[in-house]
Amino acid sequence: MHLTQALHRAVQQRPSDTAIICGERRFTWVEFSQRTARLAAGLTSLGLRAGDRVAMLAHNCPEYFEFYYAVPWAGGAVVPLNHRLAPTELAHILNDSGARILIAEDCFRDVVEILRKDVNGLETVLYFDPDGEDSGSSDYERLIAAHCATQDHRRGYEDLAAIVYTGGTTGLPKGVALSHRNLMVNAMGSIANYVFTDETVYLHATPLFHAAGASRVYTLVTGQTRNIVLPTFDVTGLLRAIATHRVTNVLLVPTMINRLVHHPDLHNYDLSSLAAITYGASPMPQTLMRDALIALPGVEFNQSYGMTELSPAATFLPSRYHVLDGPDAGRMASCGRAIANAELRIVDANDEPVATGEIGEIVLRGPMVMQGYWNNPEATAQALRGGWYHTGDAAYLDAEGFVYIVDRIKDMVVTGGENVYCVEVENCIAQMAAVNECAVFGIPHDEWGEAVHAVVVPHAGQALSEQEVIAHCKGLLGGFKCPRTVSIQTQPLPLSGVGKVLKTELRKPYWSGRQRQVN
Repeated sequence: MHLTQALHRAVQQRPSDTAIICGERRFTWVEFSQRTARLAAGLTSLGLRAGDRVAMLAHNCPEYFEFYYAVPWAGGAVVPLNHRLAPTELAHILNDSGARILIAEDCFRDVVEILRKDVNGLETVLYFDPDGEDSGSSDYERLIAAHCATQDHRRGYEDLAAIVYTGGTTGLPKGVALSHRNLMVNAMGSIANYVFTDETVYLHATPLFHAAGASRVYTLVTGQTRNIVLPTFDVTGLLRAIATHRVTNVLLVPTMINRLVHHPDLHNYDLSSLAAITYGASPMPQTLMRDALIALPGVEFNQSYGMTELSPAATFLPSRYHVLDGPDAGRMASCGRAIANAELRIVDANDEPVATGEIGEIVLRGPMVMQGYWNNPEATAQALRGGWYHTGDAAYLDAEGFVYIVDRIKDMVVTGGENVYCVEVENCIAQMAAVNECAVFGIPHDEWGEAVHAVVVPHAGQALSEQEVIAHCKGLLGGFKCPRTVSIQTQPLPLSGVGKVLKTELRKPYWSGRQRQVN
């Protein structure tokens, strides 16, 4: 079970069919495979050895597909980089993963030059310009042109395939180590759930650096679909791509769906080909789901719940439960039931299963669970204690196995589909000399689902403004992690008997009257 076998199969069965379209650029399955094999040869010539890591910093582009296949073809493991992170965060990821080669879109050249000063083991940077008139002049294209196709290394099964970084509970991103088996099991399960076939035309609108985007690449190449790549998300571009390429399927986060269904030009484009929209990454507000069903009556909606550590899917809610009336209408508030290869439980603080309808923590086990956190055995042992992955999400099960999430046990905010660990932002704010205490948590937001909010207590006699706190965070963190709002107060933060900040008390005014404490 190795990831590259899907590409060999596609070349054998559909050699001249179109595999990837991005703007004016098109690649058949044979062309995609040949470029992959030549890039793999080039990476090997640069010293890539079995198990070595290669990173990528780019917007969505065909090169991302080549990256996800050429690196394992050469025997390595991929490290996709979130381009929304600050240089200090990117430098940490490169150092922690030990990536020796970085493939970077030319527009990130200044960022790379900044972070290289703090990265020790990075030996080679290959720049490329997907929009360049003379793409053959780039480092990346010259490397491909200079090498003939090499044999597939065919690493697989429990060999490391990817390290995908997610927010860290200790303030630094953690690398989630995923095997070939992890990602192939997810691919096959997704094909079955979403019924992807060689007639599917799939639009990649979410970032390919995320676990959801990366896993979709492997899923859809396995399914031999036609892949339309949207470099960056905007509603007009999305609508135009659907109409032009007769797109049948797309994955969107709720924030994107909100912008889509409320866009004034929604019905000015021919969307008749669109069969299904999958959503995930953050919970879907019920009012938005209702608006989406009304605005797009011919489109089926499916939900997937999971996280990077689960490769990433854990539960699935099919379209039959996305209805406004009838006996299945209430299911839309759930995130579905466990996928076929996942064993799911709701447990108490002692990891004992709770009764149906009782709230506890979601835990899972199965072949989709990560190998562990890269270079972090303590965090791995904690997350995988007892042989189950502990999600940090509080939920209950009904009598038919539907999962209803009510809160988060872990201290995290999900804003626009991005995970933000509160301690990371708190550590950043605490570096300000005027700050005595601070607490960070999520508050409801109509567009982003949740917004990062900070409560800050300055030292006595010190002046501090909301703008100063936000500006400080923007200098050290990715923009999506920074507080959107800050409350400055003189009274101390409320504490429990053991001296822990009572965030439940701080959150109450914002979440009062809501059935659940997350959006």
